[in-house]
Amino acid sequence: MQIKVGDKFPDFKLNDENSNEFSLYKNNSKNYLVLYFYPKDETPGCTKQACYFKDFYEEFKILNCEIIGVSSDDEKSHTSFKTNYNLPFKLLSDKNSKLRKELNLPKDFLGLSPGRITFLLNNNNEVLFIHRSSLKMRSHIDEVLNYFEKKRTA
Repeated sequence: MQIKVGDKFPDFKLNDENSNEFSLYKNNSKNYLVLYFYPKDETPGCTKQACYFKDFYEEFKILNCEIIGVSSDDEKSHTSFKTNYNLPFKLLSDKNSKLRKELNLPKDFLGLSPGRITFLLNNNNEVLFIHRSSLKMRSHIDEVLNYFEKKRTA
């Protein structure tokens, strides 16, 4: 499955850092959801990206937009990562990259690393925007906020 803008993001169920189940179709209650897939907790690039999302979290809240990170790390790793950097959003555990594989998300660095990709969904779980960049962590935040700015001024 290759997800494109305009597609309905498929439902999934994953556990968050507290071992609570998150179901996209059941729990996506905000007007917008940033769902960002990242390679690994506590790595330099992933830490930068998570902290950038944290730094702009209030702006996203004003837009009635929730942020959720997804990686193959387990709940314990997510709890530590979230605590270490005081992250205000959920981190979901995609054990064995099952969801990533079902979605056929691209890999980076010659197929050696899970790809870094961000989706913006509306409350009907339709994909409004997709951004992919492995090396420009802040671009994930900037590009989503730019999407909202363009929408506002259109």
